[in-house]
Amino acid sequence: MYSPDDIRTFWEETRAALDKIPVQAELSPAPDHSVREFDTYNVTLTSFAGIKLRGWYSVPKDNPRGKCPAILAVPGYSGSKQIPTHIVQQGYAVLTLFPRSQGESKAEWQIESGTYLTYHITDRDRYFYRGAYMDCVRGIDFLANRSEIDADRIGMWSRSQGGGLTLATTSLDTRIKAGVAEEPFLCNYPLAIEVKTNPYVELGEYLGQHPEQKEAVLETLAYFDPLNLVEMITRPMLVNIGMKDDVCPYHTIVPVFERIVSPKALMIYPDLGHSSCTDFNNHAKNWLDLYL
Repeated sequence: MYSPDDIRTFWEETRAALDKIPVQAELSPAPDHSVREFDTYNVTLTSFAGIKLRGWYSVPKDNPRGKCPAILAVPGYSGSKQIPTHIVQQGYAVLTLFPRSQGESKAEWQIESGTYLTYHITDRDRYFYRGAYMDCVRGIDFLANRSEIDADRIGMWSRSQGGGLTLATTSLDTRIKAGVAEEPFLCNYPLAIEVKTNPYVELGEYLGQHPEQKEAVLETLAYFDPLNLVEMITRPMLVNIGMKDDVCPYHTIVPVFERIVSPKALMIYPDLGHSSCTDFNNHAKNWLDLYL
């Protein structure tokens, strides 16, 4: 049986393993993703276990301070994500990074079978999200070492799976000074395994096929559940919930939010399903402006 100390030790050892791997950042112009206000570059990074990642790095052309704040943005469970141009146009550099086997990074490596949620789900050392969480930390490594970035003004803002990754990464990396977890996925697995909608239903289906593994599955997931990580967050965190969201239901998110001990705010939208929200986008931008 795991303990909070076991979880902390696991992630300390995982971070130490990542730190031994050089970032090996490679950049090349991406004119198709550049506009009048900012330049974008194709980025390749080397991450945990030597797996390479791809992404886009967008930098404002007009930067009167000399160094600009930066945001890490990562995709939802489908792996697809557009560059959040509205953030770059407000003066933030943005690294749109695809964790291993997702989106643009599929060209470098893909899981050979199963789904992200169930990939090596009884082995915490090989579970998909061990590498995926470290991929996000690697993105922070990249931003923190860029000469045009103010390393004291790095934040993270993403939705759904990206929201869960934001909670986890901010728990594990104090260089993130403010986070926005929009409709976060990957939360509260003891309840999430009962959710019947995609993608959480993958967990229930797996356990239906392997009922004898339930204890081992829940023990693995405990190491990755923001429910057991967010007490490590020391930075301001903004979260939202759509009460009509059946993909990331409120009852999976609220207990996680309640365990955050740093400055925090929760926006609840009674009529919102699993979709973006203009009102929340405005609050999120103000949150980042305030704390970065």
